[in-house]
Amino acid sequence: MDALSNIYDWARAQLLTANLDWLDVNLVVSAWAGTKTFVPTDTTIAHVKARGAVERGYSLPIALTSVSTDGTAKTDPVLIPAIAPGTPILWFTMSEVASPHDNSKLILFIDHAIPELPFVPNGLDILLQPDWSTGRGWWRP
Repeated sequence: MDALSNIYDWARAQLLTANLDWLDVNLVVSAWAGTKTFVPTDTTIAHVKARGAVERGYSLPIALTSVSTDGTAKTDPVLIPAIAPGTPILWFTMSEVASPHDNSKLILFIDHAIPELPFVPNGLDILLQPDWSTGRGWWRP
């Protein structure tokens, strides 16, 4: 997975003011279809859906977060269970878990990933794992 495409404004402000603790946040990654649009002022999953994007599925909770010595944000592999075949996935978002899910706070907009995007699901799980050995991660300040 290439480095993150963009950090949402809300998350950037929270990270820089130490109000979002990367090492202690509950995270999920969502897979999206529809027009790929990054709006930095979006704060929740509901904002993305309001523009007509279709959330094809979201991951199990991410179990472990860490930070490398160069400041790269990392996680364990991310598993998005069984996305039905059909509409291609064009991008992902990472968000802080909230209830209901549509209130989850957006952190990252990701449009470079393995599997290569766009990705046409085949009904199986999707496993996302940035290549930590080459220093790539979810984001870096």
